[in-house]
Amino acid sequence: MSYKSAVLCLLAILLTGCAVSNVDRNFSLDNNPDQGIVIASVSFDRIGSRNFQAMFYLDEDIPGAPVPARRLEALAEHVTIRMGSQFKDSYGQVLAISLPAGRHTISSWRLVRSAGYTLSPSEKMVPLEFQVEAGKVQYIGNLHLNLAEGNNMLGLPVIADASPEIRDRQDRDLAIIRKKYPQFAGRTEIRLLPLGTWEGDGTTRRVIQPAVTVPVK
Repeated sequence: MSYKSAVLCLLAILLTGCAVSNVDRNFSLDNNPDQGIVIASVSFDRIGSRNFQAMFYLDEDIPGAPVPARRLEALAEHVTIRMGSQFKDSYGQVLAISLPAGRHTISSWRLVRSAGYTLSPSEKMVPLEFQVEAGKVQYIGNLHLNLAEGNNMLGLPVIADASPEIRDRQDRDLAIIRKKYPQFAGRTEIRLLPLGTWEGDGTTRRVIQPAVTVPVK
């Protein structure tokens, strides 16, 4: 196996599932009667950089779910190029996604640095559940990672920890959605996930995973 192939395999294991994509600008719920629209934003603190990616996992632990587990990501990526932020106070973006009616969950999170390590919960999180109704548009909140700095072995500052928080940023997020999706204006219901720090089930110790180097044969 080549070095490039090994790295791609490693990334595939670390980043299980596909990234969620926004619905098309002309998306119509009338033409998708079994679907609902969920609006959420994903972000992380500005003490990070565009070398980082924050992600929250959607429907990861639902047996027999009608859709596969996917990731909600803070920065959009196109052909491996990471895009800029939609926000001034953090790195992130607003997502408008289509989901089948029924129960859905946000089950975990991860912070990834392009050429370094990942931060993730050391124990299973208590999933955040929400219901999707066919034909409805709902805003569930801002999924945010608070970052904390520490020093590495050389005494240089690095991002050493992260903690997830659910925030209500409807004032910012829905203004962006109204510009991109005017068809959702006036029909978005506010159905927030539990606000505040998202605590893990047990300890909240973070695990730092250094990048693995695969020798070339």
